[in-house]
Amino acid sequence: MRKLLKRAVLLLLLGVAATPACAQVWPTQPIMLVNGFPPGGGADILARLVAGRLTEALGQPMSVDNRTGANGLIAAANVAAARPDGYTLLLQTMSIAATSPVMPGVTLTFDLDRDLAQIVIIAALDNLLYVSAHRPFRTLQDVVAHARAHPDQLTYGSSGVGSSYQLWAAQFTAMAGIRMLHVPFRGGPPAIAEIIAGRVDMMFGNLAEILPHIRAGTVRAIAFTSTPPSPVLPGVPTIAASGWPDYAAENWFGLAAPAGTPRAAIQRLNGAVNAMLAEPGMRERLVSMGYQPRGGTTAEMERSIIADRARWKTVIEANGIRAE
Repeated sequence: MRKLLKRAVLLLLLGVAATPACAQVWPTQPIMLVNGFPPGGGADILARLVAGRLTEALGQPMSVDNRTGANGLIAAANVAAARPDGYTLLLQTMSIAATSPVMPGVTLTFDLDRDLAQIVIIAALDNLLYVSAHRPFRTLQDVVAHARAHPDQLTYGSSGVGSSYQLWAAQFTAMAGIRMLHVPFRGGPPAIAEIIAGRVDMMFGNLAEILPHIRAGTVRAIAFTSTPPSPVLPGVPTIAASGWPDYAAENWFGLAAPAGTPRAAIQRLNGAVNAMLAEPGMRERLVSMGYQPRGGTTAEMERSIIADRARWKTVIEANGIRAE
């Protein structure tokens, strides 16, 4: 009996010594949130806000690492290749998850479905068409009338060829029967600088990154691509209410991790984000900045990606869009 007891104690001690990491509850070290877009843009603004709140919720510091290029795919590839331990996360976007896989000309070095695990959609964005204050346009009808009278004269910026910004513009120009010149940039902020300077006429972009410039009067809000219109800019209509009722376009941001990340870590992150979004103060802050709080389950995020791929594939094919 004494021998059996000694043996049981020895096995217990050996088990504890052999698996100290498994006995610890995630997270036990700092977390990196990789963002594929430049500082100052809508993605970066949200990434830093979320990182700060999740630092509090998880009890470990979460920092943001901007790895720009290829419409976020450089960041996504980096996360897909990272160790699946829950300490490297991706600020997932609709363009990364939904449009890149169906965009002609895009070369993927990894499999978006096999190599990344989706976690949760954090928020959609209030998106809109805005023009340089150097241009006279006040309404969507003004823009369309000028574009019809002067084909290929007006320019619109984007955060890159094949980006959601270009897709929103392509969808509208096709519906309106107009032609404008696309001027791609490496992210939203560089495009905004050219619009403020008057060297590019307009952009279909997100409210979060342009709101300070709208308030400063250096750009002018014309119409929201997303519905409903944002309460932050009362009086600015939607494109749908401005004569093109079938038009609707939005983007969203979420979290993803390397495939194989422990389920416990994914569930903890999903729960922490949903709890954050349930706070009235946080929801009000996001809305005031131009975001639409989402949340939900991992399965709901996966279904959204499937639906978005089908939708934007149609737009891409109809407009002959190809990544360069």
